[in-house]
Formats: sequence, structure tokens, C-alpha cells
Amino acid sequence: MENFGKMTFNKARMKERLPHSVYVKWKEVVRSNLELDRDTADAIAHAMKEWALEQGATHYSHWFHPLNGLTAKKMEAFVDREDSEPLFRFSGKELIKGEPDASSFPSGGIRSTFEARGYTYWDVTANSFVIDNVLYIPTVFVAYTGEKLDTRGPLIAATSRLSAIGADVMNLLYKENHTYRMRVKVGLEQEFFLVDQKLFEARLDLNTTGRTLFGARPAKGQEMEDHYFGRIPERVGAFYKEVDQALWELGIFAKTEHNEVAPGQFELAILFENVNIAVDDNQLCMDILKKTARKHGLVCLLHEKPFRGVNGSGKHNNYSIGTNFGFNCFDPGDNPQDNLPFLTFVSALVEVVYKYQTLIRISTSSLSNDHRLGGDEAPPAIVSLFLGTDLEDLLRSIADPNYEKKVTRPAFKVQNLGEVPTDKTDRNRTATVAFTGNKFEFRMLGSSKSAAGLNIVLNAAMADVLQGYLKRLTQAEDLKEEVYAIVRDTMAHYSAVVYDKDNYSQVWVDEAKRRGLKNHKRLMDALLAIENEDSYEVFKRMDIFTDVELKAIWEIQFEEVRNVHLLELRTMAEILEKYIKPMAMAQGVAYGEALKHMNNLRIKKDLDWMNDKITQLYDVTDRIHEVHDKAESNHDAKKSATYLDEHATIVLEDARQVVDAIEEKLSHEINTLPTYTELLNSLIIGG
Repeated sequence: MENFGKMTFNKARMKERLPHSVYVKWKEVVRSNLELDRDTADAIAHAMKEWALEQGATHYSHWFHPLNGLTAKKMEAFVDREDSEPLFRFSGKELIKGEPDASSFPSGGIRSTFEARGYTYWDVTANSFVIDNVLYIPTVFVAYTGEKLDTRGPLIAATSRLSAIGADVMNLLYKENHTYRMRVKVGLEQEFFLVDQKLFEARLDLNTTGRTLFGARPAKGQEMEDHYFGRIPERVGAFYKEVDQALWELGIFAKTEHNEVAPGQFELAILFENVNIAVDDNQLCMDILKKTARKHGLVCLLHEKPFRGVNGSGKHNNYSIGTNFGFNCFDPGDNPQDNLPFLTFVSALVEVVYKYQTLIRISTSSLSNDHRLGGDEAPPAIVSLFLGTDLEDLLRSIADPNYEKKVTRPAFKVQNLGEVPTDKTDRNRTATVAFTGNKFEFRMLGSSKSAAGLNIVLNAAMADVLQGYLKRLTQAEDLKEEVYAIVRDTMAHYSAVVYDKDNYSQVWVDEAKRRGLKNHKRLMDALLAIENEDSYEVFKRMDIFTDVELKAIWEIQFEEVRNVHLLELRTMAEILEKYIKPMAMAQGVAYGEALKHMNNLRIKKDLDWMNDKITQLYDVTDRIHEVHDKAESNHDAKKSATYLDEHATIVLEDARQVVDAIEEKLSHEINTLPTYTELLNSLIIGG
């Protein structure tokens, strides 16, 4: 236990090392969103530096989350010079403010190449930490002109708006305790694949794009269902042990670890934290997974769909809202029909999921996530909400006195335990959002995606809806009756998004269309559709983004789609030229050599077939170059991305069909590239 959080400058360490007056001042700044004065900053910086030096740090870095979904840093040494003598120095000014280059990060046109200045500012609510020899200081990142260029700043702003409005609602509905702050708690479940490093390095597509652009179906995939929750391979067990230690020392609660459904797929879940800290922890977790895997001769793949034909990877976002005294607004309690905060906040969540379907689709997705959605335990692109029998019955019975409740399941018996009660809700893995007892699980989020975007949407939208409720509740003579009226209005106008059956079925696709729900099958569909919606207005109403910032974010999305498509086209073209064509020719020559020694019509047929496939390889290579060059020459990101999303997808699939067919014919001696059989089983062979 003494090692837990030892590499983190957390609240306990601040209380221990700071003068009491400085510690109290810092707490007031955090609690009341006050400005940090220079003297307090200097005192904190000194204590932080002394502690970091004791942990072996030689540098410090402002750590921020730019709009590419990754993390970034610029390291500065603590060492300085005074009168030609070296000394360690770290001031409050250096703690509070840094200056990285703002022109080379995604900015959607906010910063041009010649406009390089940008600033990072310390997030006083987040813990600084030491990894290797660097003290990392979590910061927000803004342009010289003040526009937001990161996800932390908007996330903090959206959370603050929800906190202020939610506290006012709670103080009306729950008078036992005073609410001065709402805490958004998020728990993230991270799925990922592990593959042998040597096999990874032999596959150019995995190296450059994170996924396999080709690969014939193996004899054994996940059909035998023998990997899920099974014995963790020894190599992976050693990997997990080191990951656990690294997370433990950073004060991150890694709770659950297990084999996922697909061969080589795993999961790690972290306990709930305040939302901005949860996002930090997840970003650190992803970095640690990748770094630690290499130490064990493995590579961690965070791409949502690195292998076709087996499950993809998600990052389930478990979302709850609580008060400063620990009241969970999504916990029904013993009498949910009288739990007014519960009914109010759940109603708001239902309205948010319905009204902001497109924003949820965009904020949870990337081009890579499009390959995952719609099957293999991933929700489809149609946003739906699973409430479970008890909660749906409660809301519908409030909305309609004549509603007939669904059949409830009685308690059942377990050997040696006797009668046990059933849970309040089943689990629906095909739903986009599911109520799971005291929280809502958002399952659409992709494994490689930062969780910040989705939680910005949720917090801003919840704040907006609750603000409307607050006005009604403030004017109400009978609070319970007004809450029930809110439930009735919610179920009347927004319950079309509620669905408790199989979301994979064509029945749901047809039903969703009848209900008027949106079906953005691809991310580009949603990006284009948002132009004709007013969804983005919520960010302006809640003072999260300006018009300039929203336009930039939209432009960055198109740039990302464009760049990913272009990269995959270039990668496939190189693979075809350097690997697939030579191997196909070698196999054709082998057939020809065999025919010199035996007169066999089947071998002749194989030779003719391979000759035809080689011609198709040349044809599809030409098409790849044509699509790539046409898109690359178009500097309008939206037009280029739109063109690529249609044509690149088709030509890459056509190329894959040819390559996969050829792979099935290649002898083991001729095929120099790792196959799906090898990639999916590399962790099992040899333990």
C-alpha cells in the first residue's frame, strides 16, 4: 500500500509538504474556481520540484491533450544557471504557464504555420506525476488569441456548467444536505489486442495503419469461444503484472482484467474518477499498455478493428453524476418512484440521448471505429437507450397510468446459497447506452479514441436540459408533481430512443426508421448531417465553444478522415508492389515448374487462376493510385474526405478480396507475411 500513488503529487502529498496556509489557499482555488496568486504558485512549485527531484526527475513538462486525441509534451530541465553556477529552479510562473508550438497541432485553421505561439496553463484540479525522469503537469492548451486547442479545457468548462446547474436542481429536490458542487464520475473499460512484436513488424499494414488491410480467414478464429474469460497466457500475465505496478504507483486503480472474446484480445477497467482525471488516467493507461507490451516482446493494438472476422475493441464509458456529499443521482434507491433527483436526472439523460444522437455518434467515433460498429458485441450506428425492465416500467407507468408493466422475473435458487434476487436490469450488449443499476454505460466509444469528446457532449447537453428543468422546478408549487410532469413529457417526446431488444436485427433498423431515429452508418454521414442540425448550438448556449472553435473542430474531423484514407491507400499500394505481386508471381512460377514434370489439368487450372489474379492486382493497384492522387490534389478537406470515404473504401475492399484469395493459394514457403492464424494465436503458442 505504501507504493500506491508514490509517483503522484496528489492532495495528500500537498498537505504533507505545503505550509498549511498555502494548502488551504489551493483547496479554495479548486473548490471555488478562484485565481491562483503568484506567492501561492511559487510555494507549490517549490514543493513540487523538491518532491520530483527526490523521485529522480530531471525535467518537467506541461502535459496536454491536443485535438488529435493524443497527448503531447515539451520537456524543460530543472537545471538553470546563476553566476555561471548550476542550480535547480522551478518557479510558480513556470508551473502555471508554458509555451509550446501551436501551429503544428490540429487547429482547423485557427493557427497558420507562421502563427506559432500557443500557451499551456496548469489544471489545478489534476495531479502532477513523475514517469521516468520527467515531472508531468496536466495543462489546458490554447492559441495565442485564446481559442481552445485541446479537449481538457472544454471538458472542464462543460463539467463546471453541469456542476453549477445540477447543484441548483439538487438544492430544490434534496434538502437534507446542501449541494455546492456536482461531481461527474466516469469509469472507463479499455479493450485492446496484443500480438507478437516480430509478427507485427513483419506486417507493413499493422505498422502504419494499426489494422490489417488484408488477411484470409483462419481455420480457427473465435468460433470455439475458448478465449473469453479463459486462462491468461503467461506472457500476458507478466505484462499485466508490470502494467498494474506502473498504474499503482501513479495512483490509478486498475480493477478488472480479463481475456476478451477474440483471440489475443484483452480488457483493463479502471475505477471511477472525476471525469477529467478519468480521461487523464485512461490516456496514461493506453501509453503504459503500449510501452509495457514492447518490454515483453509484444505490441498493443488500440485500433478498433485490427482483424476482420473477430470482435473489435471499444472503450466503454460508464457515466454517473453525484453530489459533493456522495449522493448518486442515477441510483434509484429503495423507493425510486419517490426519488425525485433520480427521476429528474434520468429523464434528462433520456432527452440528451434522443436530441443529440448525431453528436454522440461523432464524439464516440473515428474512421477506425466505423469498422467495428454494428456487430461482434459493438453497438450499431443507430443510437439507442436500454433502460431495463424495472426502470422502463417505472418511467412508463408514471407517464401513463394505464400502462401494463412487463413480466418481472422472480428470485431464483442457487445451490448452497438458497434464493437470490434478480438484478434490477439485464445487460444488453447491442445497445448504444445502457442503464446498469446506478450508472449509464456508453458502449459506442472506440478503443483508440479519447473519452474527452463524448463527456464534453454529455456534460454540456445534461447542463442544457437541466437548465430547462430548473426553470420549471423553480416555478412549481408541487415539486413531485412537476418532476412527474417532466417524466411524462420526456416519455412522450423522447422515448423513441428507448429499445430493449436486439439492436443488430433488421427489425430494429426498420423500427428505428419508423420512429424517426438517425442511422449514420459511417462517421462521414454524421459529419455531413450535422450541418443541417442545430446540435452544435448547445456548446454556444453553455459557453463551451465559440463559432470559430466549432468550425475548427469540424474541419479537423474532415482532415482526419482524409489523412487516414490516404495513409491506407499508400500502404496498400506499397504492400501490393513489394509483397503481394512478387509472392503471387512466385506461386505462379511454382505451378509452371510443376507442369514441366507432370501433365495435370488441375495444376494448369491453378496457374491460369493465379495469372488472372495477378492481372487483377495490377488493375486494382492502378485504381488505388488514381483515387489517392485525385484526393490528395484536392486541398478542400471536406470535399477530399467525402470523395475518399466513398471511393477509397471500395477500392481497398476490392484489393483485399483479390489479396485474400491469393493468400489462400500461397504455399508456406512462398508466403513471407504473417497470416491471421499466426497473428491471432501468437500468444498461445509457447504459453
